[in-house]
Amino acid sequence: MTVQLLDEVSLDRAHAFYRDRFADASDFIFFFVGNFEAEKIKPLIEQYLASLPSKNRKESWRDVGIAPPKGIIKKEVLRGIEPKSRVQLVFHGPFEWTGQNRYAFQSMIELLRIKLREVLREDKGGVYGVQISGSPSLYPRAEYTVGIGFGCAPERVDELVSDVALQVDSLKLRKPDGLYIEKVKEIQRREREVNLKENRFWMNVFRTYYANGENPEEVLEFEKMVEGLNGEAVQRAAKTYFDTENMVKVVLNPEKKSE
Repeated sequence: MTVQLLDEVSLDRAHAFYRDRFADASDFIFFFVGNFEAEKIKPLIEQYLASLPSKNRKESWRDVGIAPPKGIIKKEVLRGIEPKSRVQLVFHGPFEWTGQNRYAFQSMIELLRIKLREVLREDKGGVYGVQISGSPSLYPRAEYTVGIGFGCAPERVDELVSDVALQVDSLKLRKPDGLYIEKVKEIQRREREVNLKENRFWMNVFRTYYANGENPEEVLEFEKMVEGLNGEAVQRAAKTYFDTENMVKVVLNPEKKSE
């Protein structure tokens, strides 16, 4: 598939696309973050940005109709000869777009990351590492995805998938122990302390809030949300976002040896 896609790449078409995109800066939005004085960078902005070409085009995004598949999808892919499997589980569904919901969503993921690491790697010794990530999005529609992935021995795939399901179900059935909530809070505070010093963090804040039509000052509410995090909120998020009726399970297994 990768080779086929590369064969379809056209240098001329890519260059034409580049020239078209940068031939009109009339509706570009620029953000500046870092240690500078506005008056001192103003001449540079006037020299290098104000002089960019403009055709007064007004552009917007469009929905190309790509959406996650509904229902339960299970696929097995047989590739390679190395005795190792790769498992990927994806949950998805609609999302109510609020700052509080986004925070609860990420807190749920952080807590489950801790639990899965303890069970799959430390207790069972079945994986070197387990990855869990998730992101809500507002466009083209308000929705979320949660992905859980790990590598393991082929004969342990079913066992470890069941362990993941058990941890997810446990989180949905009862609120997590306060010790795990405190671990999540500590991780969040430590990450925020580092992020506040990084230009890329502030760039993402301004870009994201602007694109979603939100007030960037909401980022200052983070500490208050951390203080208010509790087991009930994480359990409620798990019930909402781990929809087992909309799930994709893909397992990469080694090719079966011919007799």
